[in-house]
Amino acid sequence: MVAQAAGDVRSAGPDFEEADPDTDVFGIGKVEDLTWKGLLDLGTCTECGRCQSQCPAWVTGKPLSPKQVILDLRDHAFAKAPYLLASEEEREHLPVDVLAEAARPLVGTREENGVIDPDVLWSCTNCGACVEECPVDIEHIDHINGMRRHQVLVESAFPTEATTMLNNLERRGNPWGMAEDKRGDWIGELDFEVPVVDGQIGDEVEYLFWVGCAGALEDRAKKTTKAIAELLHTAGVTFAVLGPAEACTGDPARRLGNEFVFNMLAQQNIETLNEAGAGRGSGRKVVASCPHCFNTISREYPQLGGDYEVIHHTQLLARLVEEGRLTPVTAGDEKITARIAWSCWVTRSTPRRPPARPSSRSRSSTSPSCSSGRSAPAPPGVRRPELKCSQTLFIQNGPLVPPTGWTWRAPRGHRRPRFPRAGELASRWESARLVPHKDFLLLPG
Repeated sequence: MVAQAAGDVRSAGPDFEEADPDTDVFGIGKVEDLTWKGLLDLGTCTECGRCQSQCPAWVTGKPLSPKQVILDLRDHAFAKAPYLLASEEEREHLPVDVLAEAARPLVGTREENGVIDPDVLWSCTNCGACVEECPVDIEHIDHINGMRRHQVLVESAFPTEATTMLNNLERRGNPWGMAEDKRGDWIGELDFEVPVVDGQIGDEVEYLFWVGCAGALEDRAKKTTKAIAELLHTAGVTFAVLGPAEACTGDPARRLGNEFVFNMLAQQNIETLNEAGAGRGSGRKVVASCPHCFNTISREYPQLGGDYEVIHHTQLLARLVEEGRLTPVTAGDEKITARIAWSCWVTRSTPRRPPARPSSRSRSSTSPSCSSGRSAPAPPGVRRPELKCSQTLFIQNGPLVPPTGWTWRAPRGHRRPRFPRAGELASRWESARLVPHKDFLLLPG
């Protein structure tokens, strides 16, 4: 799902400093830029609509319909086919409607007679629901991200709200433009020492904790970071962090289509990780709590030569409990109902999702929906789909601690797992009892 469409400028493609826009392909700017798999996708759509019904953008009233994107591209490809198959001399004698179709921009407004409207293109959250639901394995996201890549790298046409975020990534290494030395502030709020890597990781360190931008800089996410660190410390795990040396993985830039910024940040992080001695075979693992960091480091950095053994923090915590290094303290006779929102980037974008062992689970627990967020952190003013995550697990008498991005909800008067519909008032939902992480531990494994 997250694989780059072939034909895009990527790690194995031309160098950005030497690339020629006239000869090198930057994303998908014309229908003929599609690979054979892309063209096959257009011809194999069964028009069942399952992708559309599961799309959080469509469900919340945005103009994006994954099905319609494929159908519009298919119709355009078929209509343009006579032009593509004709020689230069034959093209001069083609019908007017074929020439008009060949002149259409692939991405453009109705006034520009574009095939795909820009609002449609930028409504995608990259959640992957469409790809997972498709019965014939159409890769909608590859097509959408390929068109985005061309719009950003060649046309310089993208939402103005993204400009600030991309500039912050390029200059400061995080979406909010905060100073690098702020990444270690959360460490000072703990009552124990967390080693910050300076050069090579010490031989005594078992894990390198990749904190991520939100986990290091955003006040709410820092609570989760500190909770994870305290649990690892309690279990006697020796771990270290990169601190100011850590930068954004580049995931927001790649999802927006700015492959240049992604490559810059990725190469910087790969160099840092390699110098620290965190590569595969070093005997150390990288622990990530951010789903986007988890996916990018484990699945996309190998494209650039960065090969690391990466695990999600929930997997490590589950292992520590199984080994007896962490002992959960239960809630006694009190029954606690919790709603856990799994990120689609943990459950869909990785080959192995963290295990779950709830007391009861809904059918939707294996098919998460987008949790109201775009893949890239949105600057102020960017509208997000108002849809709650459907990765619903109900735990009773379970020890509790909220992992990154997870929320606790107990629906009033409902015996079966349920999640709020778009626009439903939050007042109809009761918050589950929140308990200190030192007393309770929630594990999906």
